[in-house]
Amino acid sequence: MRWDDLYVNSCAMALGAREPVETAVADGRYDPAFHEAHDYLSIAVAPDRDAAALAVDAARAAIARSGAAPDAIGAFIHTYTTPQGPDGLQPALYVQGRLADGRARAIEVRQGCNGAIAALEVGCLYLAGGTGLRTAVLTTGDKHHGEADRYRDDQGCVPADGATAAVLSRGDGIARVLSTEVVGDGRFTDAADVDPRRFADRREYRAELKRRLLPMLQAMAEAKRASLRIALDDAGVSSTGVGRWVLPNTGRFMVDRDFRAEFGIDDSRTVWDWGRTTGHLTVGDQIAGLTHLLETGALEPGERVVLIADGVGFSFGCAVLEVVRKPAWPTDDDH
Repeated sequence: MRWDDLYVNSCAMALGAREPVETAVADGRYDPAFHEAHDYLSIAVAPDRDAAALAVDAARAAIARSGAAPDAIGAFIHTYTTPQGPDGLQPALYVQGRLADGRARAIEVRQGCNGAIAALEVGCLYLAGGTGLRTAVLTTGDKHHGEADRYRDDQGCVPADGATAAVLSRGDGIARVLSTEVVGDGRFTDAADVDPRRFADRREYRAELKRRLLPMLQAMAEAKRASLRIALDDAGVSSTGVGRWVLPNTGRFMVDRDFRAEFGIDDSRTVWDWGRTTGHLTVGDQIAGLTHLLETGALEPGERVVLIADGVGFSFGCAVLEVVRKPAWPTDDDH
């Protein structure tokens, strides 16, 4: 979708303290082979804060940076993948209730790790849809829970604790939203749900898994490409005209090299040097990466930035932004 007169006015993040990955390896919590394959340096860990509370912190900072009056915020849109706090907590309402003066819409968006792009598109729809709203706040928040260690839950990326927020406005801001695109494909939600007891031996079992998974992987790759191609086309931007790319912090082993080669994405134009110090913020990687680029002064007026996300299930998203001006925000070395 192409957008006119919609802007990211500000953004912020609230991340856990960094735990060196080498500590987890030394403690026997992280397989050295996975450490080498994924190349993380540290992971954001917040043992004493709930995800929704972190989202409030990030939103409060973003609202202060934007200068928006609390009673002018028409919608709070929250996205997440993990438990947000005590049982029964409604996180979007929790965030709205602690930051808004009076009533405002409080909406939850669930798209797995594609939540931030989906929430951005929902926010654009609200502001552009004749509702009269001029300001919306997008928040993400996730925290690793459970008895299992974050380093053992997934043989791929390592989940991190943190929250992000962005203030979306009509009329003016630091980065204009040129386009967004969200592509969903739910045909393969049960592709890997195969009971090994049904097969005579492991070879038959693995053959069935391969038969199911190959079409899924092919469809996922094409959907990811489609979301980016459509977003770039709607924005009137070629991949060579993109200055910076914000990709999920899912580790080097998870990099789709064919995808990067097709669109000319190399590490020097991503935020991986920073992302490898935070871990995978699930829904928060995109806004956090954008915040990092803006806080460090890495973006120049006129520069295009592409945010890319994908979520299990499967959902793929892309947003194309154009920087209007540098923000007057202090740099936080902890970020």
